[in-house]
Amino acid sequence: MAKKDSDFDVYSTSAGLRQISNPVRQKILSELQRHDLSLSEIALLTSKAQSTLSVHLDKMVMEGLIGYRDDPQDNRRKIFYLISRPVGSSVVPREELKKAIGNTIARSIGLPSTFLKGMIRSIVIGMESIGFNMDPILKDIGRQIGSEVSKRFKSDNVEGLIQEVKEFYKEHELGEVVVYSVHPVTLIIKDEYDCSKAPDVGRTLCLLNEGMLEAIFEAKLGMPLRVAEKETFGSNFNMCKYVIEPSL
Repeated sequence: MAKKDSDFDVYSTSAGLRQISNPVRQKILSELQRHDLSLSEIALLTSKAQSTLSVHLDKMVMEGLIGYRDDPQDNRRKIFYLISRPVGSSVVPREELKKAIGNTIARSIGLPSTFLKGMIRSIVIGMESIGFNMDPILKDIGRQIGSEVSKRFKSDNVEGLIQEVKEFYKEHELGEVVVYSVHPVTLIIKDEYDCSKAPDVGRTLCLLNEGMLEAIFEAKLGMPLRVAEKETFGSNFNMCKYVIEPSL
C-alpha cells in the first residue's frame, strides 16, 4: 500500500526514537535497509536532484539515522548506510480490532502457553487498532530471543540444527516444526493456537519466528543469513513456511 503524506515511520537511534514523515527520507531509509548506496544511486532510486538529496542526507547523518564512508574506488564519493533500526510505522486505525482483543483472550484461556500467545497477539492487535504497525521491532525482538536460545544449541551443521530446533519448539510448546526442504532450508511451523477466528493483522508470531530462526542459524553456522516467511497458509490457518537463505 502506498504511503500517504501523513504517514510516518519510526526509527531507533543512539539518541532515541525518530519519527520520519518526509516521503523522500522515508524512501531513502527504506532503500538503505536493503543495501548501502552512493548519492548517485539514491538519486536514481528517488528521482530527486543530488543537491536536494544532499540536504536530506546531511540532516539524517546529524540525527543519527545514517552514516557514510568514502568509496574505496573513488574517495570523492561517499557511500551511505543505515545505522538506525526501523521500529514501526503508522497504519489506518481499525476500531474493530479493539473488540478482537477480548475474543482473542477468551479463546486463549486454558493452557498457559496458549494464553501467553493470546496475550502477545493482543498486544499487536491493540497497537494496530490505534494505528501503529510494529512488524520491524517484532522481528528484532525475535532475533534477540534467538541469540540467547542459540547458546543452548550444540550443532554446527544444518541437519543437526534443524533437529534441535524441532525439539526446542516441541519442548516449549511453540508449535510443530516440519522440514519442507533442505536445499534451501525450508521449514513449516504448525502452531497449535487456533487462528480460525483471528483478526487479519500483522504476522505477530511469524515475525518472532523469523527473527528467532535467523539468529539461531546465523550464530551456529557462523554466516549471515536471511529468514523470510514465504507463505502463510491463508489468514485463517495456523502454519507458516520459512525459507532460510544466505544474506546477499
